[in-house]
Amino acid sequence: MAQALAPKGGKGPIAMAIGDDCSEIVPDPGHSILLTTDTMVEDVHFRLSYFTPYILGRKLASVNLSDIAAMGGSPLGALLNLEVPPGLSDPANPFWPQFIKGLSEQLARYNAFLIGGDTVKTTCNRLALTLSLLGQVKQGRAIYRHGAKPGDLIYCSGPLGESACGQKVLDSKRFFLPLPVKRRLVKRHLDPEPRLALGQALANVGVSAMIDISDGIATDLGHIAKSSGVRANILASALPIPRSVRIFAQRLRHHRPLDFVLFGGEDYELVWTVPARNEKKMQKALLPILKRPAIRIGYMTEGEGVWLLEAGSKREITFMGYEH
Repeated sequence: MAQALAPKGGKGPIAMAIGDDCSEIVPDPGHSILLTTDTMVEDVHFRLSYFTPYILGRKLASVNLSDIAAMGGSPLGALLNLEVPPGLSDPANPFWPQFIKGLSEQLARYNAFLIGGDTVKTTCNRLALTLSLLGQVKQGRAIYRHGAKPGDLIYCSGPLGESACGQKVLDSKRFFLPLPVKRRLVKRHLDPEPRLALGQALANVGVSAMIDISDGIATDLGHIAKSSGVRANILASALPIPRSVRIFAQRLRHHRPLDFVLFGGEDYELVWTVPARNEKKMQKALLPILKRPAIRIGYMTEGEGVWLLEAGSKREITFMGYEH
């Protein structure tokens, strides 16, 4: 754990970290600073009945790392703020070493460090965790939500819907699933992996807009469409529906696998747009990372919103994803 906490004397671009009133970061020449923050609240974003402290720390790191990935950047240092309820207020509680271990180890995997923060006691009975993450990206290479143009192609980095299914498995005991399927769905919810290497590669191949999928592709692609002033058209037949989601959906009534793919949250895959002229270059750059072609799921046109094209019909699904 110690090596994942930035030392007081500084390491790399971190000039001063834990132990002073502020942390100081000096970015590499020719780079811009990125800053993101996420809050996770007990019984809203997680339940301690099935999140171990270690895995909770990892996920808090991952959701912030995913935001840096969506900009094409590299993480540097993180600030942790805790609102601690009475039941966890004892510093000697074994919860905290395991939580910090999970958080700091996940940050360290991507060369980031915990560099400071604050802790307060609260009379509320819910634990609240806020992580703010600093990153950097080469000047002029950051990928925003507002760059998509009509004619751009829409791509996705991987399978969708598994995290939402995993949360339902954890929240209910009534699902009888093959053990490998259950394990995969639960892991995808509890312990997602941020797509940092992929985001950094995309920053170099002429991608026009990008976002990570935290609230479901119907909502997150909606942010790109709204920010860019264009319409996103998703081909239902092209969406990556994993076998695990198909099996899970069979256990439910009135649910299609496609519903989890479109509207389920917390997949933390990336969705991006790319001009057709850059498509071959992009695929070539991503093949060593993905070990397969990236998944084209649609295209941009003039207009607004997110539209699903399925079996000769179309319907608007803008911002119909996960809310929390």
